[in-house]
Amino acid sequence: MKQDFKERLRTARQMASNTWALIVNAWAGDSRVLRVASKHVLKFWLALEDIFPGLGRARRFCWGTLKKYYYDDCFSYAAGLSFWLLISLVPLATLFFKMLVFLLGRQAYYQQTIETLIDVIPFVPVSFLNEALTHSREISNTLGFTWLVLLFGGYWGVNQLDTTLAHVFGVRVNKKLQTRKNLILRQIILLVGGLTLLALVLALLVGGAVGKYLPVRQSVISDILPTFICLVAATLILQFMTRVHVTFRHAFLGGLATTLLWTIARWGFRIYVDNALTWGIMYGSLIGIIAGLTFLYYTCAILLLGAEVTAALHRKKKPLSA
Repeated sequence: MKQDFKERLRTARQMASNTWALIVNAWAGDSRVLRVASKHVLKFWLALEDIFPGLGRARRFCWGTLKKYYYDDCFSYAAGLSFWLLISLVPLATLFFKMLVFLLGRQAYYQQTIETLIDVIPFVPVSFLNEALTHSREISNTLGFTWLVLLFGGYWGVNQLDTTLAHVFGVRVNKKLQTRKNLILRQIILLVGGLTLLALVLALLVGGAVGKYLPVRQSVISDILPTFICLVAATLILQFMTRVHVTFRHAFLGGLATTLLWTIARWGFRIYVDNALTWGIMYGSLIGIIAGLTFLYYTCAILLLGAEVTAALHRKKKPLSA
């Protein structure tokens, strides 16, 4: 058995060497060599799958997830989701800042709060954060009609997120798959609980409690905080927002895929915006708003891809648990 494995591994190494040589020769511009090289790459990968069967399962899973992502028209659903989240952005931001002002006080840590939010939320115009924080302090803080109006305005984005996830998990087509009830109550709880948790984390960070008990510099915390918040938020959304019961492991893997892709997109989009001169020429002073809206769409598209990963894992596990 070991001898057979060593023989296959030796064959794979030889094929990798031959493929690399063909790719190097293909740079000369001979299309025939390029076609032969592509065939050798395919053969080399199949040889690797023969040696390591897990690679074949991973390839089939990734390819099936991407096909499902395309057939579900997730790019169009991401556009709709980003639109409704944009509609809910002002009431959500106002509600969030009202919670933050309640925790930190009306005047305390104003500048630190803005600087931290700039690090946490990419491509959001500073003017929007300043105005949202100012308006949240001007609006009455009494627990009354104002809070209900803000909750109603923020609910539209959460409701669209629930509808989009139901489409990804196939619940809108086949409602018999739905295993969770009280949808509106769950949406409101997730909305209020998520904003409260985020406000509490930011209050502890801005107030200095995190730096006091963790021997980590503030700059390091600011660097890892967006990734941490993305992972936690995506995992909670994929576990509790879906209309079917999803295990934590599947939700975490979907959240992990979302976080990895979101981090790469955040890094790449920042490089693109900083080096694409046409953005500044076309949009001028609106470049911050356009960049924020564009990245919001990319974020929604990436979140739906993470949801497809969780849905694929859920469907794969379901027959075993039936």
